[in-house]
Amino acid sequence: MVANERGFPRRRRRRAEIAARIPRGYCPALHLAAPTALGALVLAAAVGSLDAVEAVELLAVPATLLLAFAFEWWAHRSVLHRRAPLLGTLFERHEREHHLAFTADDMALRSARELWLVLTPPYSVLLVFVLLLPLTAAAGILFTRDAALLGLATAMGFFVSYEWLHLAYHLPADSVVLRLPGLLCLREHHRRHHDPRLMKRWNFNVTVPVFDVVRGTRWSPPPGPASRA
Repeated sequence: MVANERGFPRRRRRRAEIAARIPRGYCPALHLAAPTALGALVLAAAVGSLDAVEAVELLAVPATLLLAFAFEWWAHRSVLHRRAPLLGTLFERHEREHHLAFTADDMALRSARELWLVLTPPYSVLLVFVLLLPLTAAAGILFTRDAALLGLATAMGFFVSYEWLHLAYHLPADSVVLRLPGLLCLREHHRRHHDPRLMKRWNFNVTVPVFDVVRGTRWSPPPGPASRA
């Protein structure tokens, strides 16, 4: 489904206004590289600290992924598309900037500077790491040290994957990156979420739509030429 094209010139003007607010000294390459490097460093350090992992401890990986998919779904639905107390800035950045700049019929970046509108704020990876530290410590007490480290590595890997997948969805549709298996399907799931008529109710997972399936919020057009939202 493609969003109604009426009002496209107005959206184009809004996009230009939003892009004009990107900080003058913004460096897109650094914005992408620094969180990726920090996330990869934490992941590598956690994996490198493992010691004689037992088979049962490997369950920490799918368990952490399941929690990450659930958190992604909840945060996208309940924080980024609903104005929550003390978190209004996140709502403004996501719904009033990201979704106004990129709609279902106009998803692609027009310049590298627009990475500011796609990636999470540059400090996010550090904030995620700080928040994960007490959770990792608690997991080490409740379970085992290696299980906690596997959970930390998985969580940081998920964060980096989120950033790169979301970036991929906002590349031009003919990008060579989107030839990787599965990416076009994931991009289409996310593109439908960018229809203004659907964004508050459907397709909240950005990485893999696990909890959209679990919670019944995965939308796809019904078969037939007369599909409607």
